[in-house]
Amino acid sequence: MKNSIKVLFLIFFIFSYNLFSQESFPKSWEGNYQGELQIFDVDSVKMKVIMKLTIAKKTASVYQWKITYNFRGKEDIRDYELRMIDSTKGHYIIDERNTIEIDSYYKMQTFTSFFEVMNSYIISTYTKNNNDDILFEIIAASTNKPSIAGNSKHKGEEIPEVKSYFINGRQRAILMKLSLTPN
Repeated sequence: MKNSIKVLFLIFFIFSYNLFSQESFPKSWEGNYQGELQIFDVDSVKMKVIMKLTIAKKTASVYQWKITYNFRGKEDIRDYELRMIDSTKGHYIIDERNTIEIDSYYKMQTFTSFFEVMNSYIISTYTKNNNDDILFEIIAASTNKPSIAGNSKHKGEEIPEVKSYFINGRQRAILMKLSLTPN
């Protein structure tokens, strides 16, 4: 009986934490962030760019999601909107406001998008750390000519086909919170 109560308590705690976490995003992420975006080559940093992220509430279900890249004094501004679709499921849309809308999902303090564009698969993640910094990462893979394995029998077991893809890009930035209120 004691074990059943402990299990029920644990399930309730996990469920409550998940609901609280879903409800606090993106509100608890509001602010201005800045860091150095590193674009990687095979074994080194190929390029460094200053990256800024502004998250600001516009309406109850829409937030500004503004990314600014500054390379040698030239700014590239991406003034997107983050629209809530179903916060209980962690489902949001990044609206680039140019007919491109990317489904994105918030799970366990990480905001993730996975999409295909111009013969590349892209995984984009934003993970909030305990100190209010955000770890931003991009992984890109070519959709062309995957390595294919499996699709056979091995020791009497049906092995499914597995496709793996050439990773052709990786980017990473630690975005530090600059202020509590976005400008």
